[in-house]
Amino acid sequence: MIFRGSASLVLLILATGAFADVLPVTTGNALDYQVSIIRSSTDGVRIAVFERLDGSVFGDLWLTRSTDGGTSWSAPAPIIATTANERHPALIQTGASSYSLFYLKGTSATTSYRLWRATSSDGEHFTEQAMIDLGWASGGEVNPHVVRHANGTLTMSYQRLSGGVYVAESSDAGISWDQLKTPINAIGQLPRITFRESDGLYLASYQTGSTALQMFIKTSTDVHDWSAPAQDFAISGNNHDSLPVVMPDGAFVVFWIRESGGQFDIAARRSLDGLVWAPTISVT
Repeated sequence: MIFRGSASLVLLILATGAFADVLPVTTGNALDYQVSIIRSSTDGVRIAVFERLDGSVFGDLWLTRSTDGGTSWSAPAPIIATTANERHPALIQTGASSYSLFYLKGTSATTSYRLWRATSSDGEHFTEQAMIDLGWASGGEVNPHVVRHANGTLTMSYQRLSGGVYVAESSDAGISWDQLKTPINAIGQLPRITFRESDGLYLASYQTGSTALQMFIKTSTDVHDWSAPAQDFAISGNNHDSLPVVMPDGAFVVFWIRESGGQFDIAARRSLDGLVWAPTISVT
């Protein structure tokens, strides 16, 4: 799993029960942020797409790959880079030698932001496809996060800048999406979602606030019904950028970053049912 350093990306190599090593992925003065990483089921290559920001916080999407399990990484190369602002990639594999990349794109006017899709047959070169239609009359969709079910269905969480976090589904590898505009919560930012195949349980995490951010969790067995109350997850201090995942043993783990002494460190909590959470693990 890749996380952002102050001016680079670093890779945390997982060992049994511990983090074994920290390796550089990108280095230099560029501001590399919001990485999405997968391991290709076709050839085992690790593929990481991230946003590289300029001084005005406009972004392009760049890619780097590892063919040796993360020990070394290719020189980063731009894959989606126009005069528009392209940020927050969500990379998935939809089939053998078939990859889809979702991201926000727009101008400096926040209402222009929409979600877009690009595809690749080699996990290295991407071609931009059409803008995604989620049923909204005006723009303002940002921060997509996409997971793939065993049957090929895609579930995407995203944020509306006018307010709220939402979820949509696709049954055709991301070409089209339902337009139900299903809310996860009326307020929130940076929603991320995961799905446990064994019992059909969805878990979504998101943050609220402006300076000292708080983290919340919701679960559901119906992707179109998030009416259950939100759970407090990390509400003390300043908490950002959650990432929920399902581990090989079926447990949920939510990673996030939290402020400590003016710096940010990575933390994680683990749960078997998405309701009762173990104490926080400090990763760095």
